[in-house]
Amino acid sequence: PDSPESYWRNSTDLPSFEELSEDVKTDVAIIGGGMTGLTTAYLLTKKGYSVVLIESGRILDGTTGYTTAKITAQHDLIYDELIQHIGMPNARLYYEANLKALSFIKNLVLEQKIPCDFEEQDACIYTTEEQSVQKIRKEYEAYQKLGIDREFIKDLPVPIDVKAGLVMKNQAQFHPLHYLKYLAEAVREAGGKIYENTAAKEIKEGDRPKVLTRSGHQIFSDYVACCTHFPFHDKKGFYFARLEPSRSYVLAVKPKTPYPGGMYLSIDQPSRSLRSVTIDGEKMVLVGGESHKTGQGEDTIKHYQALESFAEGVLGVESIPYRWSAQDLITLDKIPYIGPIYPKEKRILVATGFRKWGMTTSTLAAQLMTDHITGE
Repeated sequence: PDSPESYWRNSTDLPSFEELSEDVKTDVAIIGGGMTGLTTAYLLTKKGYSVVLIESGRILDGTTGYTTAKITAQHDLIYDELIQHIGMPNARLYYEANLKALSFIKNLVLEQKIPCDFEEQDACIYTTEEQSVQKIRKEYEAYQKLGIDREFIKDLPVPIDVKAGLVMKNQAQFHPLHYLKYLAEAVREAGGKIYENTAAKEIKEGDRPKVLTRSGHQIFSDYVACCTHFPFHDKKGFYFARLEPSRSYVLAVKPKTPYPGGMYLSIDQPSRSLRSVTIDGEKMVLVGGESHKTGQGEDTIKHYQALESFAEGVLGVESIPYRWSAQDLITLDKIPYIGPIYPKEKRILVATGFRKWGMTTSTLAAQLMTDHITGE
């Protein structure tokens, strides 16, 4: 394709919402209409809270619309590192929390029969380099210690010459925007208010924090949840110094050979990611990777070409109907920042730094912020 376009965005007819045109009062003001904001709004309206969600552009037009949409607790190589840094009980909590988020999505999709191509898949990290086999072994041992359902493998069902791989069973993938369209409509039906083209300018702190919009309107609330990609209210949190932006790329490929299923991610640099997707009734594959620090990559087209030649080697490429790129934020210790924006300010919450694993992490962030607000 000549212009990069996300398949998720192109294949979803999203509802539109008006601009905020007056001052409003609500229990919770939510800034940001991505997966975190919408899930938070959904959970709070279910518990009887009034919510006002504002989005500076259209909902689901940020990171959420450009993901590879793997719903998994396998976040690259992380568990061995977490055990070293935060200890076994906390590493186990990280795993359980992400698994709980996956279960929440799965149960909601099944209960409400949301047509979003949800399917369970095993997730697998792998290496093609002899010197990285030890890293996979250490991660396997971490899974063992944490009681994670796992399998150590030496080959993949796709023709990649791997030296070692580690499978986390029963993870999932879906069409994120079809799922979130359901949430947006459910929020509206439950009386939640969503406003588009309404940018937050600043937050006034206090017992009842106030959100001021660029057009001069105010939202009075008991709590504010900042679910923007980057926490724009950053007077004392210094998030700008603790988050590193990273860009990565995706091709939707119609392969020449059938894809065997499964979600794969190489731990080598540059990374490579694979998962199946159905586009217009045809089985295709999302090929992702080529991560680099934002602003430090070579010409964008070279990243797409690198992914295309990888896809050609592994699957054969008949056509590439879509390509797009995404930007993610990574924290210093790789653990997302979710909760009060700084220790003394309990009424302004933040969720950021999902390190490319936003499907489980944004759901988990919504659950944590909801529990904080409802006192659970």
